[in-house]
Amino acid sequence: MSEFEKLIKKLDDLTSSANTSCSEFTNLLVALGFQIENCGSAGHKIARHPAVSLIEYPNYNCGHNKGEAVKRPYIKKLYKFVKQHEAAIKEYLK
Repeated sequence: MSEFEKLIKKLDDLTSSANTSCSEFTNLLVALGFQIENCGSAGHKIARHPAVSLIEYPNYNCGHNKGEAVKRPYIKKLYKFVKQHEAAIKEYLK
């Protein structure tokens, strides 16, 4: 199993598990090549990927308190984005 496949598997596992920590989720996205930007409001982040050219990128919320979990709908949204652009992201990571 390639490193990319391991990362996708881990992201897939998170879609059906309990909420995950913000740092774990963010680190996984960074490993997949995402650039994480803070939005104006506390805890909100935008996940941009250099291999995918879009006007609007997926976002997620880490909550307003340090260490708060990322809720499953955000994880599912990012997983769907990765699966939709899998070929471009995989090529970028080579």
